[in-house]
Amino acid sequence: MRAGAGGEGAGSAAAGGEAAASAAAGGEAAGGGARPGGRARLGDRKAYAYGVTAGLVLLMLAPLFRRPPVDSFPLSTYPMFSWGRHDARTTVERAVGVDSRGERRPIPPRLVGSEEVLQAKATLAQSIRQGARAARALCRGIAARVAEQDSHADVVKIEIRTDTFDAVAFFEGQEAPVDSKLHATCKVGAR
Repeated sequence: MRAGAGGEGAGSAAAGGEAAASAAAGGEAAGGGARPGGRARLGDRKAYAYGVTAGLVLLMLAPLFRRPPVDSFPLSTYPMFSWGRHDARTTVERAVGVDSRGERRPIPPRLVGSEEVLQAKATLAQSIRQGARAARALCRGIAARVAEQDSHADVVKIEIRTDTFDAVAFFEGQEAPVDSKLHATCKVGAR
């Protein structure tokens, strides 16, 4: 019985030795040991991931280095803010109210025909493009709406104008236009 027990012990030692030899030769041990080349493969994968990431970052930054600079996806250089303007002048079509002292003040968009500023501007621009008759018709419509407003009781005349401003000077307090063109004028009610 003792000899049999010793034989079994020798057999299990031999089986353990075979598993160790198999693991050393590159196979996986029954316990899930690592392959000798596994660490190198992980390093290769990391290097590949870093390379791809660096390539994508460089591709994303490429618009910054184009000459002339290009405003493009995925990176905007916001040229409206980053490029210098040759001229700070801007031209605006507008309706202006004139009081009895000759002082001018802008008519709000809602009295031009729309609560939306850009729609009111488009209405003014379209009437100016269509000529003097259309500009006078719009002027009379604005004058009728102004006549109904207590807040504009001092306004005696409406002007449809195209005014050019120096935008920088305007925001520094010099609000007078540098150039102006009068398209239509009309009286407000019986004032």
